[in-house]
Amino acid sequence: MAAKLRLARYIPFAAGSLIGLGAFVIWYAHKIEANRFRLERLKVKLGATNKPFTAEVNGANGTKPRLTILHLSDLHLVANDWQKSDFLREVTSAQYDLVMLTGDIFENEGGLPFAADLLVKKPRLGAFAVFGNKDYYHYGWWRKISNKLLGHYSVPKAKRDMAPWFDHLRAVGYQILQNQFVRIPEAKLSLIGVDFPGIHEESLKELAGEAEKDDLLLALFHLPKNLEAFSEAGIQFDLGGHTHGGQIRVPGMGAIITDSELPRHEASGLLKRGNTIFHISRGLGADPRTNIRLFCPPAATVIELYD
Repeated sequence: MAAKLRLARYIPFAAGSLIGLGAFVIWYAHKIEANRFRLERLKVKLGATNKPFTAEVNGANGTKPRLTILHLSDLHLVANDWQKSDFLREVTSAQYDLVMLTGDIFENEGGLPFAADLLVKKPRLGAFAVFGNKDYYHYGWWRKISNKLLGHYSVPKAKRDMAPWFDHLRAVGYQILQNQFVRIPEAKLSLIGVDFPGIHEESLKELAGEAEKDDLLLALFHLPKNLEAFSEAGIQFDLGGHTHGGQIRVPGMGAIITDSELPRHEASGLLKRGNTIFHISRGLGADPRTNIRLFCPPAATVIELYD
């Protein structure tokens, strides 16, 4: 009986400790890790065929990369996003061959004034962007939660007026691609920008067919969807976002969800379909209502591509 009484005394303490720990984790995930922006670097060998697959190389034997790309994604910019904008201004002040922005750029109109921080220094070959679902639509709580938990891709009926998005991005130097092809002849480079929510396989092949035989063919998209189609179209390297890397990752298990068709172990980073390499960004933001990160810090990535 005495033992039971002693145990009963500890129950409120244990419950209070668990509640306190939970509150601390939520505070840390929202206030600290969600704002620990980092710039990561990858060296990627095109056409890597090693198994198990890894395209990342530790060095390049002193050779110069064919391209250096800054990959930005899922910024979700809102009013007063000063810390994130300071980071963006810093990373876009460096020189790159290409800057690729793969959607969910502005959460709402309040983030538009930060457009000037998205491209401080003009890249050698240009800056290109595609839009994501959060650019086109405002999501209510119920649709947002049901989409994540049930794996749906439903969107609100009404699209936003995208004119301000176009105007602000174009003013700083981005070319926006909506299921369009662009060729940069001096670099023997071809680009395809896939608009949200995706593109039909035949349309993708038609765009890819516009590339010259010796071109390096790249694509950018927001939502990772039917990635095999990019491989079948002969695209060599692709950049995407949307998943946020899962936002919450459990050590030893990885992402809890990916908000896409990707399996949890492919929530972010380098992956492959056929002969095509993909980089899926963890992104720099999220909907402010659910912007928590745990073991999944926000990131931009500098990617060096080697032949």
